[in-house]
Amino acid sequence: MTELSPIPMATRDDTPGFARGWYVVAEIADVPPDALVPLAFFGEQLIAYRDEDGAFRVADAYCPHLGAHFASFDGRIEKGEIVCPFHKWRFSAKSGKCTAIPYTKVIPPQAALTTYPTREFAGTVMMWWDPSGGAPDYDPSDLRDTFADRTWIPYAEKRKEGRAPFRDLFENLFDTAHIEQLHKSVGLPQIDAVTRTAWGMQVDYAPSAEQMFPIGHMQFNFSGISFVSHVVLGEGFGFIQNVSATPIDKERFQLHVRMYISDTGSKEMNDMIGGAFVQRVLDEIDQDFEVLNFKKHLKRPLICAGDGPIMRYREYAGEFLPA
Repeated sequence: MTELSPIPMATRDDTPGFARGWYVVAEIADVPPDALVPLAFFGEQLIAYRDEDGAFRVADAYCPHLGAHFASFDGRIEKGEIVCPFHKWRFSAKSGKCTAIPYTKVIPPQAALTTYPTREFAGTVMMWWDPSGGAPDYDPSDLRDTFADRTWIPYAEKRKEGRAPFRDLFENLFDTAHIEQLHKSVGLPQIDAVTRTAWGMQVDYAPSAEQMFPIGHMQFNFSGISFVSHVVLGEGFGFIQNVSATPIDKERFQLHVRMYISDTGSKEMNDMIGGAFVQRVLDEIDQDFEVLNFKKHLKRPLICAGDGPIMRYREYAGEFLPA
């Protein structure tokens, strides 16, 4: 029997390029001071580092001189400058401009790194990607800011590689029928409201008592189509997960999940609630990927009653996807 494996993405989804948006490329702890950290996203080789002020930066990994990879051999960052391992050209870690060439005083005016807007956000390093080169036009949303009256404790972090059509990944959250059918949830979840926001989209679900822990409030904040902050609140408990998906190339993406629980004041209770929610989330992610990694994006899906507002999400996603 032939083992099932994903067929090439070109035959499953012909979306050109990658969506505009903010993407998680590293945990803050992954980028220590005075280090060039190699990254591989968007089919490109990148480097992450901190400038002399400690601000996070992301740039293309290749020197514009003769194409050496900055993180190879003895390439380094020192005194606020990135030093190429090949000919020791030096570039400002802040502006990306070439500051010195050891064997000439004449610096080509175009000698500079290609840099990307970068920010520290929700415990991660995020970079802005726009295939047209546009500047960031929204700020991502973290629901811990919305519910700041609670103390949110970091509880778990997970990274997982996926092979689903990228545009279909978070569409899965609007497919309410699969929550009951694939994940064996008790009852079909109901979406109360879908609201366009400055950061993207807010989705509010109806309260549900048909759970192990009765849910009084559940909300998703979509920042573009690359980052989702999700909160679940109930009597005496709360859970937030921040989920980012970043393309590695056209075939693969990295899913990055950070999970928090609302402090109950009891470590035993925190562990009971946190452990239950984390295990449920990880199990559902694994179940989703068993299907999503092999699916094909259908431009005209056969939607029926009860499927959820999938086409509403597609209309929204079209604002960020390349034409």
